[in-house]
Amino acid sequence: MITREEIVSSFYNQIDEDGRLQKTRHGQLEYYTTMTYIHRYATKQSKVLEIGAGTGRYSIALAKEGMNVTAVELSESNLKVLKENSKGIENICYYKGDATDLSRFADSTFDVTLLLGPMYHLYEADEVNRAIDEAIRVTRPGGVILFAFISVFAIMYANFFYGN
Repeated sequence: MITREEIVSSFYNQIDEDGRLQKTRHGQLEYYTTMTYIHRYATKQSKVLEIGAGTGRYSIALAKEGMNVTAVELSESNLKVLKENSKGIENICYYKGDATDLSRFADSTFDVTLLLGPMYHLYEADEVNRAIDEAIRVTRPGGVILFAFISVFAIMYANFFYGN
């Protein structure tokens, strides 16, 4: 049986995730909107955890703003791009990892936790619950967790209008 990691890796091996938030109007709007929400809660002194960091578009931008950023990414191809794109930035670190297991991090470590990608790739209710529980565990009391996900209706909408 194929694993979720294999499914996710196969998907990201076929697309230009690094350019998605830069090259399309949809991606640019998504990036601008997401950064607006992040800036409501994060300051330059924030310790930020981005789970499912992809190629680092948000993590790198936030680190360049002075935040202490930890990025976790499941896909090896995305992690490779993140490493390359973040060269020379001292306040970012990255790990290969899964949203459902953040055991490498202590409780209440981060001020802001971002799950902007993993929820798209969690297919079982227990995986979703574990990811949420882990995000809560590693975020300090009073901290903020930002989630993004795609509803089944958005997928149907995109398939209808784009002929997928």
